[in-house]
Amino acid sequence: MSENKKPAKRDLYQEVTDKLIAAIEAGTAPWQRPWERVASAGLPMNGSSERHYNGVNALLLMMTAQAEGYADNRWFTFKQANDLGAKVKKGSKSTPVYFFKMLDAKGEDAQEGTTREGKQPRQIPFLTEYRVFHASQIEGIEALPQPKRQWTPLEAVRQLVERMQPDIRYGGDRAFYAAGEGRDFIQMPPEGAFPTAEAFAGTLAHELGHWTGAEHRLNRKFGTWGTEAYAAEELRAEICSACLCAELGIATPMDNHAAYVGSWVKKLREDKFEIFRAAKDARKMVDFLTGRLVLDAKPEDAAKPIAPMPAPVRQPEPEPAAAAAVSAVLARARKAVQQGQRMRRNGPVQVVQALEGQRFAAPGMST
Repeated sequence: MSENKKPAKRDLYQEVTDKLIAAIEAGTAPWQRPWERVASAGLPMNGSSERHYNGVNALLLMMTAQAEGYADNRWFTFKQANDLGAKVKKGSKSTPVYFFKMLDAKGEDAQEGTTREGKQPRQIPFLTEYRVFHASQIEGIEALPQPKRQWTPLEAVRQLVERMQPDIRYGGDRAFYAAGEGRDFIQMPPEGAFPTAEAFAGTLAHELGHWTGAEHRLNRKFGTWGTEAYAAEELRAEICSACLCAELGIATPMDNHAAYVGSWVKKLREDKFEIFRAAKDARKMVDFLTGRLVLDAKPEDAAKPIAPMPAPVRQPEPEPAAAAAVSAVLARARKAVQQGQRMRRNGPVQVVQALEGQRFAAPGMST
């Protein structure tokens, strides 16, 4: 007589974490490889509501799009496709996305406004999933036109920098954010030290992610090299950079440092909730950089609201002679760097580390 065994209860937190660990170890996490076609479409979004996916959903859908070669960023539920008069292709495999459902202490759906003895019942967030299909898996949905990008990666990032006004200093062969009172600056190698404009933009986006963590901004904890706090901050900055570049349509190659990978995997294996916290923090970092998140202003700053980032403005194409001259200058700069020291990218650097060794200064400033 066979026993009727109940199916094992799924641990969705662990399932998501295992997927990200596998991607990191394979070097296919969204922040570990270039993804030109995916980046050109922007962040994944629900094709019906046109709302972008956030947190781990954005990461998981970008991973799927990269693996399958999807250039469209739209995803639909089975019902949404039917409501549009479309049909999911036979044999198509759905992709899970996750959301939190609020339950009361008894495990029942928490209804807004319900009370018990005049008190609001305690609510518990419960992670659940639903399934979506990519636009290319659905018959009857027109292909998404791929708009021609009317700006360069450097222009998009420069507009962000002009609005946020971070202290960026150029020189040397290292990229890092120097945290600490009286410092609070980003150090970048010259633009000519990078092989492409996308590489420069991606590195700057990474360091801008660290820059958001200052106490008077989003107030995250920085750590020294080798600590858990350092690894946690690096993971957040990498996810922030991947999402920010996707939003700006920048296909950028990311560094895949073995030391970072090992520390990320160790942290995720020890704590299945870490990737959810990291993705949430990274989304907050992107919202701050793009102007969607505005911090409470101090009284003296009340007259200085931060406006949302405008769309990049198209710049006139340079004349052939001017373009050739610029290319020659960049080529000489890259050759000089290759003959000298190799450019490195580092995470946040504490004041004592920034003061050691070479002094850095912005162009035009005395040391």
